[in-house]
Amino acid sequence: MPDVALRGIPEELHRELKAAARRGHRSLNGEILARLAASVRPQPVDAAALLERIRRRHEALGPIDLKERTLRRLRNEGRRRWRRGE
Repeated sequence: MPDVALRGIPEELHRELKAAARRGHRSLNGEILARLAASVRPQPVDAAALLERIRRRHEALGPIDLKERTLRRLRNEGRRRWRRGE
């Protein structure tokens, strides 16, 4: 099996990968291999299950008001929160 060496990994990324490895009960090498494999072997999507999840989430939200007045109010509230750093 070929070996690959990674150089120049930022310290923060290294810490995050190590933490993720601990959470997943893996070695750092195992975590990196799992992430690489997942990035090149996409999982097939079960369209029916995905649509069912979307339908349930939509039902839980209830009716959504997309009137211009409501959208403007929500936009302005978001801007105020962003300015306050929330």
